[in-house]
Amino acid sequence: MFGVDELGMDLGTSTMHIVVKGKGLVLSEPAYVAYHRRSREVIEVGEAARRMYGRTPADLMVERPLREGRIRSFDLVSKMLRYSIRKVVGKRAAFRPRMTLALPCGMAPSERQTLVDVLVDAGVRSVIPVDENVASAIGGGVRIDQPYGRMNIDIGGGRTNVSVFSMGHQIVWDILAVGGDKFDDAIIDFMRKKHNLLIGAHTAEDLKINIGSARMRGAKLEMDACGRSLVTGLPRAVTVNSEEMIEALDEPVRQLGSALHRMIERTPPELASDIFDEGITLSGGGAQLFGLDEVLTEILGIPVTLAEEPDLCVASGLSLLIDEADRYENIDFTAGSRSDDIRQDD
Repeated sequence: MFGVDELGMDLGTSTMHIVVKGKGLVLSEPAYVAYHRRSREVIEVGEAARRMYGRTPADLMVERPLREGRIRSFDLVSKMLRYSIRKVVGKRAAFRPRMTLALPCGMAPSERQTLVDVLVDAGVRSVIPVDENVASAIGGGVRIDQPYGRMNIDIGGGRTNVSVFSMGHQIVWDILAVGGDKFDDAIIDFMRKKHNLLIGAHTAEDLKINIGSARMRGAKLEMDACGRSLVTGLPRAVTVNSEEMIEALDEPVRQLGSALHRMIERTPPELASDIFDEGITLSGGGAQLFGLDEVLTEILGIPVTLAEEPDLCVASGLSLLIDEADRYENIDFTAGSRSDDIRQDD
């Protein structure tokens, strides 16, 4: 793809998306890296690395370099970004592209600058940081530039970003320690306690995606979960149903609802009134849990609507920001300050 002049990247905890100006989404890869334990030489990135998770010999490791919105290894993040950018742009691109980068709200300036340096070293000309929730809200169709209160909830893999917008600014925002990973952990814990079965993160995620529920479904779904028996120590399969998943996920769902309730209590009254009238937009990959929007509606007493393609809202928002830049020139991209290029290499 020689000639790429402008990119957008959603560096998510579980999935990384890259968009190109005028082309939309061109890359979507799981944020996994496989490497040699001693030399730290990277051997696979993305889906190939994800398939290796939990199946490697002792001298190989598979990790997600980001967990709960925090960077665990800058070295691995650097290698993952280099791989992804070269896959999109090519090893010998005609010129260095500019990048609009979606980042979690509240990321430390030192972490943000390190990421920018990594991207510049990987071949990017300059970087414009955008808070994930700004991109998510725009991609989810929320009119954040209007003089009315609008609330967006973005449930990612590691955590949940919540913002109340008005006139292009984040008036109130918070980061909640509940996300898709917490849902997976709750399922693992449930299987251990109820079925004496130890399952892996992939199995927990499959259960969440295929039969996971926040409320009763019209029909009971079932799925076999394979793991290791905590009684015999041998491999064992257990049939699990969607009603059990409601029980397994009840605690993190209630934690999320309580945290959102406290967030609304911090919102200025006029904006809270607007939110009550217009409702809340729910986005992010974790928002796809069946019935979550309806359960949150019951907890908050405010209509909660699931965005179209919630897992791609950040990527869609980045596409709009780079394709229609003039339309969003009065939007504050980062909480508390107007975003500008952090570093420029001409």
